Amino acid sequence: MYTAAPRLDTRLLRAIAQLDDPSLPIAETYRRTREVAERFGIPRPSYERVRLHLNESRRRRAARRRKRDILIDVAMHLRPVDDLYELID
Repeated sequence: MYTAAPRLDTRLLRAIAQLDDPSLPIAETYRRTREVAERFGIPRPSYERVRLHLNESRRRRAARRRKRDILIDVAMHLRPVDDLYELID
């Protein structure tokens, strides 16, 4: 019988983020995630849950990268100080 995890274990969430390689399809990360879940002895997640988590993780990573780039550019006087207002959410 097939079982799917309704909520993802925090260990598995961390593993999904570490396994993520944007150059590979999400399906490949999903396959790797199933193997990790088996090693942890927890139900494997659904593809949809992994896909949603990866998209959110990628969005947060891109936002952090954008903020970092703004800070570096302002510190090196490549952008005006007023651009720091973009960091306010």
